[in-house]
Amino acid sequence: MNRTGKRRKAVMYVEAVVADAKSSDAWSTWEDDLGALALLVSEEHGRRFLQNTSVSIDKRVAVAERAAGGNISPRGFGLLRLLAEERDVDLIDDIRQRVIRASDEVLGVDRVHVTTAIELEEAAVQDLSNRLQAPARTLRMTTEVDDKLLGGFVIRRGDDVLDLSVRARLMSLAATLR
Repeated sequence: MNRTGKRRKAVMYVEAVVADAKSSDAWSTWEDDLGALALLVSEEHGRRFLQNTSVSIDKRVAVAERAAGGNISPRGFGLLRLLAEERDVDLIDDIRQRVIRASDEVLGVDRVHVTTAIELEEAAVQDLSNRLQAPARTLRMTTEVDDKLLGGFVIRRGDDVLDLSVRARLMSLAATLR
């Protein structure tokens, strides 16, 4: 199946998950389940095993349940069973990302990732969080350190990127001087 066909299938799965999450207010359960499922199929051998039709679907799901260690709900395993039967387990990460976006939209969540050149102190993290917080929205901020930035920071929210790093400024200056 081509990429367009796979994308359409992913959208169908997402619509089903979103409908269930809305009707049962199970957004966080689905987010956790899809994260755990994505971890299960993140390695090639796990993905291939789940799509291996020479092993019964019951056995494949049972092995996945043991591997997950109780971290996936029955609904999540229902989705996994369907994806394995249809040989669509490679769509899990795409489904996960789309469900998270839908969840954030419904629940009013802004996910922001901040990359800094040095580890920020808790007070600085809190100050940055307060500045990024939009009224009537929930902010989920993650941080990481990347010493390649040389100084400053990069803020990512979805597809939006604000790069205030020394590295970006130096690259801009170099481009201007050429």
